[in-house]
Amino acid sequence: MSKLHFESYMKGFVNINKPYGMTSSDVVVKVRGILRRVSGEKQKVGHLGTLDPIGTGVLPIAVGTATRLFDYMQQKVKVYRATFVFGETTDTLDCTGKVVENSSVIPTRKQIDEATKNIIGDVEQIPPQYSAKSVGGVRAYDLARKGIQVELKPKIVTVYYVKAVDCDIDGTPYALKKNEYAFEIACSSGTYIRSIARDLAASLGTVAYMSSICRIKSGDFEICDSVSLDNFEKMPLECLKPIDCALKSFEKVQIDDTQTSKVLNGVCIKVDNLLLGDFVVECGGEVLGMGECASGLLHMKTRL
Repeated sequence: MSKLHFESYMKGFVNINKPYGMTSSDVVVKVRGILRRVSGEKQKVGHLGTLDPIGTGVLPIAVGTATRLFDYMQQKVKVYRATFVFGETTDTLDCTGKVVENSSVIPTRKQIDEATKNIIGDVEQIPPQYSAKSVGGVRAYDLARKGIQVELKPKIVTVYYVKAVDCDIDGTPYALKKNEYAFEIACSSGTYIRSIARDLAASLGTVAYMSSICRIKSGDFEICDSVSLDNFEKMPLECLKPIDCALKSFEKVQIDDTQTSKVLNGVCIKVDNLLLGDFVVECGGEVLGMGECASGLLHMKTRL
């Protein structure tokens, strides 16, 4: 297959179902290696939203010019399934840390259902001590490992809903401990699920940590459409989806060939019924990039 033919394919997204134990960067390296073996050339690859090593589920991987859409993808809602253990907490706020506090208070399901109503909306959330937040140029988790406690600034995040659930997404009942509950959580990018465990427990007069987490949705990417790394390695081109698969929720503006020539050369053009905010610019069904309205004219903000 010719280099030109490969280049026409080597842009888009792969919806990887990240396995337990791998970092998000590990997955990127694996995907990049597979694509390089297929195409014979190094490909630009990046992930859209980090999952911790203990996290599983949806990890969208951008390939080629699709990596330019990172900022647009960050605006999308993420949905998780997570389990919290109440009555004890760890220094990392997850199952990888050491227990640092215990409580005899174990909330009931009814108490949890009531408490979750109070953590919805735009909230100030303090990141965990073990997080990738930068403090004076040093990662917070590096300082925490040295026993250095730092004051992390709260960040405004949006929590759309938190609800306790009894069954996994496939209908299988969760096998939980007596002091463990499963939740489905929809939130904005940058939200720490471990912090939600901490804050929910605090509102109930106890402590908790996150015992597992699986991302089931990230923007337009869902776990039911994800592929394992093994399956991706077997048929990489079939798993590489076109760029517009991640742009379903954006409005579209259609332009003709003459207008396309202008906008691709940096010229702003007048288009009827121009939309406010970010939108997809297409010509003949092909995605050209992301546009915006500037002084009543179409401006190509991100070219693909």
